[in-house]
Parts: sequence; C-alpha cells; structure tokens
Amino acid sequence: MLMDEVRGEAFLRKLPQDVRDSLTPAQAEAISRVAQGTIQRRHPVDFRISMPLLFGERAYLVFLIGKEKRSTARLQLEKELRPTDRLSQIVVFGLGLAAFTLAAFIALLFHNAVLAP
Repeated sequence: MLMDEVRGEAFLRKLPQDVRDSLTPAQAEAISRVAQGTIQRRHPVDFRISMPLLFGERAYLVFLIGKEKRSTARLQLEKELRPTDRLSQIVVFGLGLAAFTLAAFIALLFHNAVLAP
C-alpha cells in the first residue's frame, strides 16, 4: 500500500465509528482520495532528529529546505504570531552552519580513515 493510501485510511479512522459505519463504500473511497490529495509533498531536504535529554525528556531538530508555498498573508500572520528578532536568526543560522561544518569535518576524517591503508 502506498503511503498516500495509508494516510487516506488513517484519515478515515479518525472519523467517529458511527459516521464510518454510515458511509457507503463509494463515499468512503471518495473521502479517502480527497484526504490523500491534501497531504503536503515532501521537501527536497527533510532532516529530522530526536535527541534524548535529561530525566527522560526529548528534544527534536527539524531542518527543511524547499520551495516556499505559503502565501504572503500567511507569512505575515506567522511573523505576527511568532516574532523573532534578527539576533536570534543570526545565532540559529550560525549554530546550524557550525553543526554542518562539524559534520562535514567528521565525515572527511571518517572517509580518510576508511580509505587509508
């Protein structure tokens, strides 16, 4: 079963049982197809990692790169709801760049260690 089909079935399972029981097979199929079409497509770069912290807590990091599909109105609304200052953006960018540089350095060391006689 393709992932879109799985998502369509998952959407149907979220409906109350009495509603699902009242649907005809054609209605259930149509709802599933519409739910499949509403799923956002993957980003070209989609890196997600979950890390354990102290006392059983977990933190996650998501790094996405892709074409901007949000409207100008939505971008403005998100900017108002979650304002960030320029300093925060610079710090986060710097940390990301440092992490990428460190990962590339480790990869080079590992690559050289494996290929070295």
